[in-house]
Amino acid sequence: MKNHLIPFSLIILAITSTRACDTCGCEFCEPGVLNGLSLYGHSTALQQPYFFASVAEQFTDYDTLKNVPAGASLDQFERSSITQFILGYQINDRLGVQVNVPYIYRWYRVMNNAGTAMDNGQSDGLGDVSVVANYIVARDEQADWGYTWRVSGGVKLPTGDSGLLALEAPGTSLVSPLNGPFSAIGGHDVALGSGSYDGILATGVNLNWQRWFYTADADYAIRGTGSFGYRYANEFSWSTGPGYRLIENDDYALSLQLLATGEYKGADTVQGTVTNDTAGKSVSLGPKVLFTWNQHFTANVALEVPVATHYDPGFQAVPTYRLKAALTFRF
Repeated sequence: MKNHLIPFSLIILAITSTRACDTCGCEFCEPGVLNGLSLYGHSTALQQPYFFASVAEQFTDYDTLKNVPAGASLDQFERSSITQFILGYQINDRLGVQVNVPYIYRWYRVMNNAGTAMDNGQSDGLGDVSVVANYIVARDEQADWGYTWRVSGGVKLPTGDSGLLALEAPGTSLVSPLNGPFSAIGGHDVALGSGSYDGILATGVNLNWQRWFYTADADYAIRGTGSFGYRYANEFSWSTGPGYRLIENDDYALSLQLLATGEYKGADTVQGTVTNDTAGKSVSLGPKVLFTWNQHFTANVALEVPVATHYDPGFQAVPTYRLKAALTFRF
């Protein structure tokens, strides 16, 4: 294999609320998806500089209710769809930059404030745009093995509509099923943006040996105070797992990976008051299928199912499962 491992820039992680990766968009794409030619298939040196574009979809089903109070309906849920449009520029074989633009669509069913009927609603529009730079710190690739270590840093911009956060303000005069006593979904869950500038830090390691590969990533979101004095708590997330290239030749490769993912987030605050339904931690497991073709196209789809969770004592809806898919083109 060539002694060049070409980094694929990361999709930004803009984490808010207990729904990690699911308020303003985003996930990290593997830093080896396009250089999956190395990690997930035939390795070929790519020419720099080049542009790349991605479309990624993340669907999360929130219909598992925690800490249900007396009188509250169990027929409450949120369905969250985030479609991300990414345009990036690979400056050289180590440094890349990109912009991530999420479009968010959420629909939900909650109980009204009187606890007498169900109320259906939706929230959709532009999410918080992110800008990130990615740098390969170290790498090596030999005939049968190789590794890459990358670091990333960026900023999330307050471009999404954060108006629903007004429902969270203490003593607010606004009345909505989203801030009622029988609702499992709050304004912070369906707001399209946070109204804050946030920092993003990440690092990851990719290893490969013959047809086997292994990835490990850690991401940290540093949150600022946003609209109406609401501050989403900082969040740490990680993913790791082994994979195997089932099919491999000079033109394409098909790989299967088993991933464990984890999220840890503290409690949000609103005007200095700590909330009781936003902190939590979870571990999920699931498969991921990856396909690469030539040097120009890659696709992946993954399923995440929580297997261990712990949440705040407040009434809330938490993920039952999450589906992710992405297509990436280099040109």
